[in-house]
Order: sequence, then structure tokens, then C-alpha cells
Amino acid sequence: AGSGSIENTLEVPLMPSTDKGLKFHAAAEEISLISEEFFKLRNHNSQFKNQIKEIKDQIKIYRDELSDSEEVASEYAKNIVKIARRIEFASIYPPNALDDLQKAVVNFDNTKNEIQGGLRLVDIFLFPAGTIVASGQSCSEQGSGRWLPKPSDTFNKFVLMSKPSVGYKDVPLLWIQLIDVSQMIGFILPDWIADIIPGEYPIHTKDGVVVQNFKGNVLKVVTGDFSLFKVPVPYGHIWDSFLRVLLGLIFGIIIGVPLGLFMGLNRFAKGFFDPLIELYRPVPPLAWAPLIISVLGIDNSGKIFLLFMVSLSIMIISARAGASGTQLSKIHAAHSLGASKKQILRYVIFPNSLPEILTGIRVAVGMCWGTLVAAEFLAGTTGIGFVENVAKKYFQYEVIWITIFIMGMLGLLFDVTLRKLIDKYIPWRGKG
Repeated sequence: AGSGSIENTLEVPLMPSTDKGLKFHAAAEEISLISEEFFKLRNHNSQFKNQIKEIKDQIKIYRDELSDSEEVASEYAKNIVKIARRIEFASIYPPNALDDLQKAVVNFDNTKNEIQGGLRLVDIFLFPAGTIVASGQSCSEQGSGRWLPKPSDTFNKFVLMSKPSVGYKDVPLLWIQLIDVSQMIGFILPDWIADIIPGEYPIHTKDGVVVQNFKGNVLKVVTGDFSLFKVPVPYGHIWDSFLRVLLGLIFGIIIGVPLGLFMGLNRFAKGFFDPLIELYRPVPPLAWAPLIISVLGIDNSGKIFLLFMVSLSIMIISARAGASGTQLSKIHAAHSLGASKKQILRYVIFPNSLPEILTGIRVAVGMCWGTLVAAEFLAGTTGIGFVENVAKKYFQYEVIWITIFIMGMLGLLFDVTLRKLIDKYIPWRGKG
């Protein structure tokens, strides 16, 4: 347990520790030092300095005598000062004097590329702007400071973080904890329920005793300030992100699907709501994120509301397309068989809209995951996006690859589940 906690707190990657890694690291530092010292060489003898100082003094006197209206002359004087500075800091060597140094750097880079071996393929496709160097614990990219972890190191880090006692920032990735039912009730019920109850809240008496009443008891219930019994509930970074996406998606479905069906069946509703939907739909979700987080806070409510806005427009458009795409021949056939409007809506229009609705859910899931991670980047203390944001700050690239893998697997799980539901409960999809 002790070694696991030490490894978990390691936030800054080590320098290359293999013989070749240390060799090339030392050679790179030496070449950099030579280059810096080479360019420091200047022709700074006393006669040259006196001439430069005399030229600067003359230019200063000339510029001081210029009036504000003589803009052209003032601009020429500025250009002369720039030229004088270039002369002052110019190297005493001709341009071709750097050819040998450039060849040495190129030869050094070619030798390093040869020793890389198979890593050059990864370098070409993933990091075209830099060069990967093999090291003891990971593979670094010289120059840009990015790291490409070894697959074995990433897997070992994932196994370590999967332990409930380790996790990330004192929170496990996914585990089970016992939570009192009162906390779940307090999470679901809004606090304003107590505000609409007639009467006043309990107050202190002269003896300092608070006499509870019905309004005070309701407040305790909606805030979860009581105790019943405990039940096992999942928790952790993965669960928090999963729950936020699920709740935002559910709220978007509950409001978006009925509204979309109503817009697809009623011209007035379509003409009224369609401009409003199309007004906010093109706005990127991240443009709303700072405003929503500042109003609703950094807790779950702000992130869930942001995901609700993302899924709402998608669900409205999907349900509207499904309802308006219902064939009139089916509706006329139902009418001829004596079906009422409610029966036509339930047995004809809604089943015809289900394929479009579930396809919209699949699209909304992907949009919600991308938006959630960005929202957790902005503010949050748990979630996959929070883990990746902290890992980025401390150069924990193994953790970044782990979060990418987890997000991909969760998105795939959502999509596979929806496809199974579509195939099982909507066998008429795509059959007219």
C-alpha cells in the first residue's frame, strides 16, 4: 500500500535513465550550449562602441527636434534606429560560418533517428513536429516536451488507479460506497418544495429551543437532513461522469421528445418554437458553459443543465422529423378503422418516430460526452474530464491515455446498448 501511494503521487515524469537516453540528452545540452555561446560572440571593441553611441546620440538629437506634424521624418528616424540596433548586435562572422554547426546538428538528429528503430513510425504518424527518444520509463519528444508513454506503463498505471485505495486525487475511478437513503432523497428533491408550504420556518424561543413544525420537517426531508438506512451506491470519477451524461440525456428526452412530436404535428407550434430552437442550437455548448457555471455553480447542477441544453435540441429535431415523416396513408388507414386521435398518436405516429428518436439519442450521447469533458475542464472536482485536466497540468501522460480509453469505452457502451434496444424493440426500423 505504501509503494502504491508513492507511485500515485508521482506527478512529474523522470528524465531518461537508460544509457542511450542519457547519452543523447547530454549531447543535446552540449550542442545547445555551444550554439548559445557561438551567438554571444560580438565585435564589441571600444572603437565600434563609440561609433554606435555617437550615431545613437545624433539620431536622438534629430528626433527631439522633430515636431509632431513631421510624421514622415519621424518614421524614417525610427527605421534608422532599428538598423543601428541590428548593426550593434550583428555577429562578426559571415552567414556561411554556421554551416558546420548546422551539419553537426543534422548528423546528431540522423544518428538519433537510426537508434530509435520502430519508434520512428510512431514519430511520423503521431508527432510529426518533433522527435521521440526512448528512455527508461517512457518515450519523450525532444523540443516540445510531450511524452508518449509505453503501453505497459499505461496499463500498470490503470491497474494502480483502479484500486479503490488509490484512485486519483483521493477519489476512486469506480467503486461502491454505503450512502444513507436521505442523501439520495435530498439530491432528487429541490429545496423550493419547502418554500411553497404555507406557514413559517421554525424559530428559536426565548429559552434557545427550536420547536419543529411541519414546514421545518419538510425542509429536513428535501435537504436530506435525516437518517434512515444505508444502501450500496456506485461512486467515483467514472460514475460521476456517467451519471451527469445520463441525467442530462434523460431530461433532454423527457422535454425534447414531446415538444418535437408537438412541433411535427402542429404548424403553429412549429412556427413558434422552431426559430427559438434554431437560435440557440448553432451556439457551441462551450459558449454557454461559463455562463451556466457562474449561475448554477460548479457542482452537478450546472453540468447537468449544460448537457440538457445539448441533448434538448437534438431530441426536438429528431422527434419532429419522425412525426412529420409519418406517411399519410397510414394515418388515413387508421382513421378508416375508427381509431381516435390519441390512438393514432400512440399506435401510428409515435412508433413511426421511434427510429428517428433513438438515432437522435445516439447522436446526443456523443455530443454530451464531448461537452461534459470540456465542462469538467472548466470547473469540477470529480469526473473523467477533471482527471484529464489535472493530469495535463502535471504531465501525467499515462493518465491522459487512460482517460481517453475510458471515455471511448463508455461511449461505445452507450452506443452498443442503444443499437441492441433498437434491434430488439423496433424491428420495423427501415422497413417503411
